[in-house]
Amino acid sequence: MYHNFKNILYHGTISEISHVDVTLGRQRKDFGRGFYMAISKQQAIGMMHKKYKEALRRNNKKNELNFLERLYEVRINKEIVDTLNIKIFEKADLEWLEFVLMCREKGGIPHNYDLVAGPTADDNTALCIRAYSDGIYGKTGTTEAMEILLRNLETENLGIQYFIGKHDIADKLIKELKLIDWR
Repeated sequence: MYHNFKNILYHGTISEISHVDVTLGRQRKDFGRGFYMAISKQQAIGMMHKKYKEALRRNNKKNELNFLERLYEVRINKEIVDTLNIKIFEKADLEWLEFVLMCREKGGIPHNYDLVAGPTADDNTALCIRAYSDGIYGKTGTTEAMEILLRNLETENLGIQYFIGKHDIADKLIKELKLIDWR
């Protein structure tokens, strides 16, 4: 699935981006704090809409004009890919789940990979992880509890995401970042 890295990925946001700054990412995300891209334009647009709604909610729907939905086309320098330390998750399985749990629990970038590619956890991830951590699915850390968590994440609906957590890697890997029309 990921062995043929795409030349073009997408990033949906409400921010204007002239240069990728991996430190602007949130602390406790699926693969760590950094810059995320989607294979699917539709997935990136969905994330863009989600960020827009979240920003409006946080600002009590004031200053709507301060937030603009933006979709970026990200051209990848495929020659760099072979030189990177890459972790690829072919599917949302227990290995993927353990990695996501580690990244969300520890925050920052709790691994040494330059690029991580794999399924995206869905919108209910935080709620499901909280239920898992609270022992609702069974004893935390057991295979049984993790399998219930994995089923509740509705992994069959997940899109594919690429993650970069280091500035130097982003600078080498991203050949071009271009704002495109998403409508």
